[in-house]
Amino acid sequence: MLRSSMIVILLLLLLLLRDGLAEELSCCAAASGACRSVCSRVSLLSLAADSYARENATRIFTEFCPPESVEFWDCVNSTLREIERNENWTGRSCCHLARSLTCRSACATAGRQRDLKLSCRWSDEFALSDCLEQREEVEQCCSSVSNSSCRSICKELFHKSAGRRSALKMYKSKGCFHQVPKCLKGLADDSSKPSEDPKLLADCCEKAPNRGCVESCLNLIHTLGSIEEVLEGLDNSTPSCHPVKPHSPPWSCFLSRSSPSSTGTSKSRRLPLNVAKLSCCSRAKRKTCRSLCLRAFQSDWSAWQQLENQCLSSSPALETELSRCLDDSEDSCEMGCSGLSFCSKFNDKPTTLFRSCTRAADEAARWEADHWIRGGVIAGLGVPVRAAPSCPAETLRAAACLLQLRPCEARAHETRLCRDDCMDLMTSCVDWSAVRGHNAATLCAKLSPPKPEQPCISIKPFFELDNEPPRRTDIDEDINMPCRSNPCVQGQLCVVQPEERRGYRCVPGCTLGAMSNQLIPLGSWAQLSVPKHQKQEQQLCQSICQCVISDDPGASGPRLERCSEPSNCRVAESGCSLQTLNSMIVAHDFDFYLECNSCHCYDGEITCSRRSCAEPGAASLPCNCPQHYVPVCSRLGVTYASACLAKCSGLLANEVEYNSCSARDPCAARPCGPGYTCLPRPRICLTAPNHRPCEQFECVRLSPSSCAGHAHQKPVCDSENRQHSSVCAMLRSGARLGYRGPCLRGCSLRGPVCGINGETYASECAAWAERSLVDYQGPCLAVGLVSEQSRPRCGESVQCPVLGRSSCLGATPPGACCPICAGAARLFFSRKQLDLIFYQLPDSDSEDKQPVTLEAMLAALSRQLQVAECALRGSLTPEGDIFIVNQPISRRPSDLQLAACVTEIEKLVSRIQGRSPRIVNEVPLSALTRAEIAHVRIVGNAVTAAATTNSVTSLATLLIVLSLLNQAR
Repeated sequence: MLRSSMIVILLLLLLLLRDGLAEELSCCAAASGACRSVCSRVSLLSLAADSYARENATRIFTEFCPPESVEFWDCVNSTLREIERNENWTGRSCCHLARSLTCRSACATAGRQRDLKLSCRWSDEFALSDCLEQREEVEQCCSSVSNSSCRSICKELFHKSAGRRSALKMYKSKGCFHQVPKCLKGLADDSSKPSEDPKLLADCCEKAPNRGCVESCLNLIHTLGSIEEVLEGLDNSTPSCHPVKPHSPPWSCFLSRSSPSSTGTSKSRRLPLNVAKLSCCSRAKRKTCRSLCLRAFQSDWSAWQQLENQCLSSSPALETELSRCLDDSEDSCEMGCSGLSFCSKFNDKPTTLFRSCTRAADEAARWEADHWIRGGVIAGLGVPVRAAPSCPAETLRAAACLLQLRPCEARAHETRLCRDDCMDLMTSCVDWSAVRGHNAATLCAKLSPPKPEQPCISIKPFFELDNEPPRRTDIDEDINMPCRSNPCVQGQLCVVQPEERRGYRCVPGCTLGAMSNQLIPLGSWAQLSVPKHQKQEQQLCQSICQCVISDDPGASGPRLERCSEPSNCRVAESGCSLQTLNSMIVAHDFDFYLECNSCHCYDGEITCSRRSCAEPGAASLPCNCPQHYVPVCSRLGVTYASACLAKCSGLLANEVEYNSCSARDPCAARPCGPGYTCLPRPRICLTAPNHRPCEQFECVRLSPSSCAGHAHQKPVCDSENRQHSSVCAMLRSGARLGYRGPCLRGCSLRGPVCGINGETYASECAAWAERSLVDYQGPCLAVGLVSEQSRPRCGESVQCPVLGRSSCLGATPPGACCPICAGAARLFFSRKQLDLIFYQLPDSDSEDKQPVTLEAMLAALSRQLQVAECALRGSLTPEGDIFIVNQPISRRPSDLQLAACVTEIEKLVSRIQGRSPRIVNEVPLSALTRAEIAHVRIVGNAVTAAATTNSVTSLATLLIVLSLLNQAR
């Protein structure tokens, strides 16, 4: 009898869980034991769906929950009454679209949309808002039908057949022809597909063999209606283009882009022309420029020339952010310059950043300088300006090289000329006799930043005489950047991989639009900006898509598919309200301090460090926690040095377990089913809504067919330091897992060692494989205080490794004991943005949630780096941000190798601070909101001034700044 009763209960639970993973009822907090366990598995949405589910829930609760649990039963009865009172609300069917757990729960009991005002952030709940608006429209439209049967049919047809004229025919066939509402009359048949607009393919014309053909092509695509007509016109009436051959670059571009496979399938979304540049449009200061930008990169390439003429060339000082963002999406700043013949003085600058240090740019500079010397017009100034005959050829040469190679200022990746340099150049090298209405000052206002203190590029270092001999570096002390020349074929991304024989690996990728050269690696997720017109204003919404191997037989390579519905729509980012300062409003993307803690406002969300302010500048731990190492493991996979630090981060007592995460065996509970082998898989989840734990294991099926899948072909290294093609292959050979990834070189297999994250690893190699840095030899036994200074932090209890250098740039990571020589930075991220990404990801497979792990964040950051002699590693800090280091692989690195690692970190910081498309268009990097350089000069045990420091702004100063901001509004 008991067995049959349990079967019935299980069946009822399955019915209650049909909406997917259950959201725990708030009433469950008042339950305990078996009642709490059963309650946590009941879906609130299922209860709201129909009365049968509510009856089943009552039966289950009666079976497992004692009547003396008064608080629990009062809560349950109140919830059920609320649901029943509002069960006629048509918006109830939209509740499953809510991404936030709080919003979804409120929707399940609400009776109208206005009841959700306090629980739902509508900028994040695009799908829910859209659904509710549609339901309201249907209610208003179909309410005019007086016959109740026809009114029901009207609502049903609108939802099931919206967009097809057959709905109207169906409605009339039910005997309702005498009462046709407007909502059915207005439905349009969307089955027809518009033909390809030739104007969308204007960039193909630029591939034509000569300028005459380019201009003829552009004229035809703006006058003819189809691509076929354009090709025919070029072949028959344009001698400069004859003959039109399908295999030649411009025509193959037309044919490939207009083919059915290029338009996408039901699984994929038709991409904008350039997603990366489209994300820059919000940087435009003027509404006209924003509109032109959205047009140009969404669907109308012909608007690009207008954007260039009206915004970028005419007023570069006003549209600096837009211009820099567009530059970053096309040619990002990368280290080093070599192999140039004309611009030879730009060679041998391995740690200087350039946007286009190529041989093509070198030849373009040669032509440009010769053109100026022969009296040609200097382009890009808006007025016809020529070089003065008295101007030295060497100065013109340096100016032409600067224009074409585009060196980057290190802090902000600015490429504009410094004002003083510009004035010197214009005064001495421009023939002003033929120029009217302009002088050196007005032209330099276009070419230089408006304020002297703003970042800029100086021309002086590139045309001064070089008396030093060429740099000679031993091969073991040099740096290698194998991806700088892009050795991979089109459609592949070059990723630096020191373990590979060539030093790099070519990874298949997906382009961010037909006119974008930015690639997202196969398996990764891209964040797309999707324009949406609403209330006479064009908003930018966010959607994410995964780069996958398409099952479409017409697809030629990986494509962005599995796209989420657009959400987080807004015209502009919102500021933040400071409740502690009488609700003062802080501007979006504004840095400030509250006492000694640095804070940042990003789109309505404030993030602050959690330092103790009792003694400003003194080393301490957040919340004044004691320096005890009694580790606890959180449900997010993070080890905290003490329960005090876990509580300081916002975790409850029931969300942590004593001991470090690495000391626990996630497979002890046998979480995998029959036929599967459980393997530990440590990971740190940066967000875990819906009460989901961060799974620390992987279930592997050992059948030959399951091991052959593409997703499983990832190398692993066993405990004997032998490499296997996959976890499956390793297990079938009888070996034990050492660590995931290829077997590493240059690391020690001796152990155990303590990582900077407080986890104990079997060896240095195992720590490196998880992108963690080794703090010291032996198991973890201490926690280091947090300070901006870099020195040993754990006293005599820990023996720190010898640095091997008397002086270097480096840091002591927060919570770690020992200093290291490396480039270092703190990264701050938006938990709101990570939650939004989590909700947008599909629920079909737990692997789909990997983009919101620390491992995925560090892997994506590593792909931004170019130097093979450096390795990026990192951890979460006791303060809740991310600390990264770019450390030389060699134990005794050269000065050049260490400088290169430092420069790469500073490059990353600039990209994050500037919200480069290389950051914002890839998940999870899109959640990074700001970054700070954290390395300082270490001299023995002493520390000199930091390379980059942030002065602490007093509360009084902050109040003055905020007051000025409010007055400015």
